[in-house]
Amino acid sequence: MYDFKEREAHWQDFWEKEKIYRFDPESDKPIFSIDVPPRYASGKLHIGHATHYTHIDFIARYKRMRGYNVFYPLCFDVNGMPIEVNVEKKYGIKMRETPRQEFIKLCEDFANANIGEMIRQFKILGEAMDPTIYYQTDAPYYRRITQLSFIKMFEKGLVYKAKHPVNWCPRCGTAIADAEIEYQKRKTKLNYVPFKVEEGGEIVIATTRPELLCTCQLIAVHPDDERYKDFVGKHAIVPIYGQKVEIVADEKVDKDFGTGAVMICSVGDKDDLEWIYKYHLKFLEGINDKGEMTELAGKYAGMPVEDARKAIIEDLKNMDLLIKQDEIEQNVGVCWRCHTPIELINKEQWFIKIKDLKDEVKKTAEEINWHPEWMKKRLYDWVESLEWDWVVSRQRYFATPIPIWECENGHTFVPKFEELQKMDRHVDPTIDPPPYEKCPICGAPLHGTEDVFDTWVDSSISPLYNTFWARDDEKFEKLYPMSLRPQSHDIIRTWAFYTILRCKSVTGEKPWKDIAIDGFILAPDGRPMHTSWGNVVDPLEIIDEYGADALRFFAAKCTPGEDTPFRYKDTIRGRKVIIKLYNLGKFVGSAIKDGIKEIPMEKLNFMDKWIISKYSEVVDEATKYMDEYRYDKAVKLVENFMWNVFADHYVEMVKHRLNEESTKYTLYNVFLGIVKMFAPIMPHITEEIYQEHYRKFEGEKSVHITSWPEPIFIDEMAIKEGEKVKNIIAEIRRWKNENKKEIKEIIIEGIEHGIEDIEGTFKCKISTEIEGEIEDVVSSLQPNFAVIGPRFRDKAKEIIEFIKSSDPQKLWNDIQRGKAEINSVKITEDMVKVQRKKVYRGKEVAVLNVDDVVALIL
Repeated sequence: MYDFKEREAHWQDFWEKEKIYRFDPESDKPIFSIDVPPRYASGKLHIGHATHYTHIDFIARYKRMRGYNVFYPLCFDVNGMPIEVNVEKKYGIKMRETPRQEFIKLCEDFANANIGEMIRQFKILGEAMDPTIYYQTDAPYYRRITQLSFIKMFEKGLVYKAKHPVNWCPRCGTAIADAEIEYQKRKTKLNYVPFKVEEGGEIVIATTRPELLCTCQLIAVHPDDERYKDFVGKHAIVPIYGQKVEIVADEKVDKDFGTGAVMICSVGDKDDLEWIYKYHLKFLEGINDKGEMTELAGKYAGMPVEDARKAIIEDLKNMDLLIKQDEIEQNVGVCWRCHTPIELINKEQWFIKIKDLKDEVKKTAEEINWHPEWMKKRLYDWVESLEWDWVVSRQRYFATPIPIWECENGHTFVPKFEELQKMDRHVDPTIDPPPYEKCPICGAPLHGTEDVFDTWVDSSISPLYNTFWARDDEKFEKLYPMSLRPQSHDIIRTWAFYTILRCKSVTGEKPWKDIAIDGFILAPDGRPMHTSWGNVVDPLEIIDEYGADALRFFAAKCTPGEDTPFRYKDTIRGRKVIIKLYNLGKFVGSAIKDGIKEIPMEKLNFMDKWIISKYSEVVDEATKYMDEYRYDKAVKLVENFMWNVFADHYVEMVKHRLNEESTKYTLYNVFLGIVKMFAPIMPHITEEIYQEHYRKFEGEKSVHITSWPEPIFIDEMAIKEGEKVKNIIAEIRRWKNENKKEIKEIIIEGIEHGIEDIEGTFKCKISTEIEGEIEDVVSSLQPNFAVIGPRFRDKAKEIIEFIKSSDPQKLWNDIQRGKAEINSVKITEDMVKVQRKKVYRGKEVAVLNVDDVVALIL
């Protein structure tokens, strides 16, 4: 019996020891390079991670078997806020209250401890990454490439510093990009507040953010809203604060929301920001970078936003200035790391120009093959929606330092590209001296920026790092662009977008030839997984119960690009496939244990030609699917062939001739091909079978470095005629199982080949010609009580006895001629239930018809 726990661990150690998955930089083989998503060093893998990385592994293993020198690095993302937040929680500290280098060291230690565990988890999953081309994004060698790519963009005029409203996370104390905002549906109150109009009357606005009354500068209504025609151009008095604001007409107002009148503040949302620019309003700062109200808020100054909102609402109620409140559901933008609501804060930040490069990104995206193709539209939609440049500076500690020094007069300097290129590490302006003693322009002292990069600045140069950009020109020419970027659909707007933008800007070329987009793995109930919902699936628990290959089988059943609920049934099915393969290995291994002889096609048994032709079709189609990254279609095809064609039909029909060389040749080659096609999906069981039954003949030390199977031959006639043999055998087997009768003789018409395998399967006499007629005889006529009783009542008993006592065939003949009657009652077809039998040469036979084949079972 196959002990998956012991054997999977054994083969994982074997692959590691034998260095099966190493990329060979000296090889002449064509290179297939994978821009692997660096796994974030946050701890344990969940089922989504396990499935996603397994999908990538399918591709790497397949391409290796197809003869490619596969570049498949083991890598980790070790930058940014999630690690900082975890460190703060673990040690009960706050980043800004801890010395910078001390806090960075705690982050490094936390991440490195997690990395060791995640490498172990990858190994348990059977992932085939190459540890010799390892990287992590916080390493000095990686951060240097991040900085060099930034300097290139700086030199091209794509970088600038400006004071501008940015998305700000008060919890993390940093700016974040649009792409880092998640939107959550939350319940809130829509507050109806009356404003007195200086020229007479009042206008009621509806707002979810009354705490921003202190920054209200305009009230806007729709120009077509008849309710407010007379108010346009007049002035309203802001409650609590008393400032006078103009009432304007603006087509952007939604007259059907709330009261149709809105206050324009700085800054509740991007609509407010658009109006501030449009009407040249001041940027009044009512909220600071800690998420607290400023002095503009008067007595509410220093309060957190939520507390200030509650206090202002209470005061409005006490002043009879709150008409009503409606509970509504609102999309709230939150930080994707800590889920704190985002504020728009006016801050000086570093930006990379992206608005001017939107067309260039779309053009480059067209040069890339998208799998599935429709995912490209998500990138297009995101690019079209962009309104701001990319804010790349973050006010944090644990990330790549921005390599910029400034003077008090605003002159900025970066290291010279060539000088940093010669270094073996990145620069840190908080530690390293500036490139000049004083500002070369004005002579003022230079000070290094304390800002660090957005983590996507690091992640987006993974193709540059992987291909040795700015390190080895010869290797770069050989490796760039990379072959494939695999990633999930949720980061198309970040990782895919920023990578295309940055790599195109730096190299002038696309970063990869193909991009393969994955979906999410949902809970079995179809919802996202949440610990509080109790629906989280732990992949390590699944592996412990069913094995890594069984979990990988589930992964193979997921349609690329689509969100998929985790299905235990697929894992259970995967376990059954493992057992089936193992048992087939034992059977085939016994037959081929002494080796095989090469058999010319024309000398093969007919049904061997059939299975080889069917197999060759499967190889051809599975190869096309795998080339298109459709492992889901490939595994479905191969599983069906293995189980429903090879095992259920071919193996059963050749058990009688296992000593024949044609049989051995066919079993050897077809099953080896099946094992190879399963190898990328189920690497452990296929290695087990290969090592036990094939290695001594094939020579290669692992199935995973053997060649992907090629079609042997396709004989269309053998397929057509062989299907007849297969189908009639299946029909005869079904009849035998249902009737539980011994078969002594079968007469078959319509088949010219494969007779010996039918005979061998059923171990009985086979004839191939039906001589004479097959009679259709009525063997029984039974009264149909449901018709006779209600129709004839008093005569029913007499009629029933007549039918029962009559000769079935004679009575049926009389009924057909209209001459069957008793005491003037005519017996009709609906009054009887007919049972028939087939008679051949005086014997009852079973007649089976499949396609144009007839089989008589005697």
